[in-house]
Amino acid sequence: MKHRRNDARRSDIPGFVETLPPSGVVGSWEWDPATGCFILDEGAAELMAGDVRLAGRPLRSERATAGLDAPEARRFLGEVRQAAEQEEDVALDLWVASPTGPARRLLCRGRIHRDARHQPVCGEGTLIDADDAGAETRTLLELERAAASEAIDEAAELLIAARQAIDASGSRRLRQLVDVLLLEVAREIASRSVETQPHSH
Repeated sequence: MKHRRNDARRSDIPGFVETLPPSGVVGSWEWDPATGCFILDEGAAELMAGDVRLAGRPLRSERATAGLDAPEARRFLGEVRQAAEQEEDVALDLWVASPTGPARRLLCRGRIHRDARHQPVCGEGTLIDADDAGAETRTLLELERAAASEAIDEAAELLIAARQAIDASGSRRLRQLVDVLLLEVAREIASRSVETQPHSH
């Protein structure tokens, strides 16, 4: 079973984007609202900062977007700020200059994580190749589904631990109740597995 890492990712920048879907993703970025700095992976560093060697380093906004045309850099930074201020997701298309051909269109998708007081604590996002087949459909909805799947897996692990503790207590009533929950969680996991299996033609 998978282990959820949301809390760990939120408290330990960098590292958020390791769980994002790789298909079609050509770069990933992270943002620290406290410092205003971005951390880019190699793909994003090459495309956004214009220098792959800057990957993994905290970069001020102007350095993190030095590889973009000025209007595109302003649009990206404005979208991130607006998402942080208005509790929205980051969603825009970026045009990135290419030395070997026409400008490349990337789908920039991200989200801002918040604490209990709804204050932004970190941001994460991806750059998706718009020419990749099906890229238009790989939006934040998929990220939500992945998070929901991890949550169900975590619930199963916690319930198994609870079942072991209840066994030690000797309470038959509690054991019956936790068994009902375990059965329902197992059904949920099974149904999700069926949904994600490729359909035969």
